[in-house]
Amino acid sequence: MTRQDTSVIKGIAILAMLCHHLYGCPPEGVMSYSGVLEWLGLFGKVCIALFLFCSGYGLSSNYQPQSIVDDIKFTAKRFVKFYANYWVISLIFVPITIFVFHRSLTDAYGADANVIKCLCLDVLGVQGYNSYNVTWWFNKLIIMLYVLYPLLNRIVRIKPEIVLPCSMVIMGISEYIPIHTADIWIWQFPFVFGIAWKLCESRLVKIQQWLTNHKRVFELMSIVVLIITIIFRMNEIIPHWSGVKMDSFITCSIVLCLISIIRNWHHVMLILAFIGKHSMNIYFTHTFINSYWFPQLLYTGEWLRGGGNFVVLIAICLLISIGIEFLKEKIRLYELVNIISKRI
Repeated sequence: MTRQDTSVIKGIAILAMLCHHLYGCPPEGVMSYSGVLEWLGLFGKVCIALFLFCSGYGLSSNYQPQSIVDDIKFTAKRFVKFYANYWVISLIFVPITIFVFHRSLTDAYGADANVIKCLCLDVLGVQGYNSYNVTWWFNKLIIMLYVLYPLLNRIVRIKPEIVLPCSMVIMGISEYIPIHTADIWIWQFPFVFGIAWKLCESRLVKIQQWLTNHKRVFELMSIVVLIITIIFRMNEIIPHWSGVKMDSFITCSIVLCLISIIRNWHHVMLILAFIGKHSMNIYFTHTFINSYWFPQLLYTGEWLRGGGNFVVLIAICLLISIGIEFLKEKIRLYELVNIISKRI
């Protein structure tokens, strides 16, 4: 896959995330959805697997296992990039939410919580489901996977055909594993899947050539696999293998559809890639707009509840993201990140 391909997948993922939070779990006090929009909202949780697949794949594009010291440096550079973006947005959006929209730290963490401790953990991105912004639970998961990445990469390199099924089995029995930190036992699979996909690309040249020479078969196969995996996800046909446990397989089918079909739609690729480049900012900020600042506004009126709120929210988030990127350039954030990364 190319860099544009991964941006497209991220674009699809962030659109799915907005669907999930608008229609699958709307803010408190908003009437729940039914019908097609509810279905889209529930299905939209596939965004997590899509993002994790891209993370595993992207990290593997820039990593060569050498020494433990090099592993530490590689992970540290990844954290520098992550925290630089996370802290800038936190410094802007959390104070606005506290002082303008009156969502205090106590409201977020609970009246009996140690607010200072929770805030410090939130700054580090490891507050999990009790984060100030509830959507930021994902931060803890991705941080844990970043730490584990060098080990996971080495393991996958040994025998991907064995490691991948083992990873799938761990996901399958995740509810029986006593330690449930950030649901890592479920979500390690799409991350490992992304690593394995990248490492095995060069070994699948003959298959790629055959698929290229049989485009119509490839297109049909991709669509059929996508439909089947969606059916299994949304209906418990196989006991204990529905819902998010199917999301890695849906991710695979989406990638196949991207390679076989979406690549031929030039304008769609450009639009999705553009959205994908802003996906991190949208992930960090959209819940403030949808749940903490204007929790009722996007659900006011028939046209907004009927799907117009999705268009409005993505437009607002993109404008905010463009503004954030402009600010980052003005304060030379990326120059600072590069300087720090080179010195690690």
